[in-house]
Amino acid sequence: MENDFELENSYAYLIYRTVRALRKQFMRLAMEQGLELFPEQWFVLVKIIKQPGCSQSDLGRDFDDRPSMARALRNMEKKTWIKIIPDPDDRRKHKVFPTKKGIELYTRLVPEIEKERSRMFKKLTKQDFYNFKRIIDEIYDQSVN
Repeated sequence: MENDFELENSYAYLIYRTVRALRKQFMRLAMEQGLELFPEQWFVLVKIIKQPGCSQSDLGRDFDDRPSMARALRNMEKKTWIKIIPDPDDRRKHKVFPTKKGIELYTRLVPEIEKERSRMFKKLTKQDFYNFKRIIDEIYDQSVN
């Protein structure tokens, strides 16, 4: 059976391999800071810090997984990184805010993440990033249609 398909040249495999490596690198960085923090929690925390008071349902929609989002938010609230309060205008919704501890975590981790990004991406240009973003956005758009 002749087949030209090579896993090592597959976009999906290359993306998967890279995501796993980045996830491992992030978790190592968090552990070095004494944190039990997963990349998904970090993404959510950044979103909440950038958009305080965003709704829990908006976060679920943004990250494409409402049940997991509810669980992640409860976990983050237990760690006192965020506060979830009922929306005074719509009792069916909840608003999510960063706590002082969540903002401190963010402030502490951003310089470490930026330092790690600089190290990992030092050979890449702005044009490389532009091309990568264009390609990855196209793959994403085609996969959700």
